[in-house]
Amino acid sequence: MDVSAWQRIGLAAAVGMAWAAGAPAARAGGIPFTEALNFSFNPLGSGINYPNPCCDYLNTVNSAPAAPAASNYAQSGAWGSVFGSAFANLATGQLKMRASVVDIDGSAFPSLQTNAIFGDSFHASTPGGSPFTWSARSQAAFTLNLSGSLASSAPLPTLGPDAFVVLSILQPGTLDPAKPLINGPTAEQYFYWNIGNPGQQIYYVDQAGNHQLLTPTGNFLDIPPTLTASFRPNGDFDWVLFLGASGQLSTAGSSFDIDLSHTLTVGYAGPDGSVTTAASQQFANFGPTLPPASVPEPASLALVAGGLALALVRRGQQG
Repeated sequence: MDVSAWQRIGLAAAVGMAWAAGAPAARAGGIPFTEALNFSFNPLGSGINYPNPCCDYLNTVNSAPAAPAASNYAQSGAWGSVFGSAFANLATGQLKMRASVVDIDGSAFPSLQTNAIFGDSFHASTPGGSPFTWSARSQAAFTLNLSGSLASSAPLPTLGPDAFVVLSILQPGTLDPAKPLINGPTAEQYFYWNIGNPGQQIYYVDQAGNHQLLTPTGNFLDIPPTLTASFRPNGDFDWVLFLGASGQLSTAGSSFDIDLSHTLTVGYAGPDGSVTTAASQQFANFGPTLPPASVPEPASLALVAGGLALALVRRGQQG
């Protein structure tokens, strides 16, 4: 069974759906937003927000203002169960998600993908309020503190499910939840961390269903307590952060529970001599500024060529 056909999440344009209530229409300029979604294939799938009754798709996108977004989904029966929960809050700088699937009899192939996402635009100024002059040595850094747990009936690399964190840096004023968020024409670089299943491949899917393979920044068998992304943007920038998990089961008695609902908390430190403000006027987890880089850093991660991505997907095949 080829699972790639239904594990495409957030493809509003591809499946002919409108954005959820409260989502903004596409427009120019940086648009801070929050998003929470669940997508599931299971015997009780009724086609919620999806053109095929095999699957259910629950998605909330909030912008102007970027109020907290939440999505919750649960189904169960003699075949097993699926449970997904996602929450995104820019005001606290926190993403939370949990994805749990149980396969009781091996007949249903239940699956779930859960994503919590938010994005914002950062502007740097001097302490006196003048525009900050970025240089090639001006550093910026995100710190992502994670806590949670991974539980499964067999090792995740054996079962196939995994979790991921992706941070994408965009050109200033280009953030828009209805436009490319990774690998698009306004992308500068991204950082992608695979959690729980280092060998799994993650694809970023566009509105037409095209997909691009992401190159890992780091791979982890367990949940790392801290992830750091340091870079030199050479100017103001927009950014978007994804926290998610996905997986399908096909063996009787198998299960997984990827629980990152204990929170991913985001902190940001701008370059020395700068004061950073967020376009959302909500994000406030700003730390000490960073000194200029004293030695050259490795080249930015190569971007995968590709277009209009709205969500992440795990591809695989089930015999």
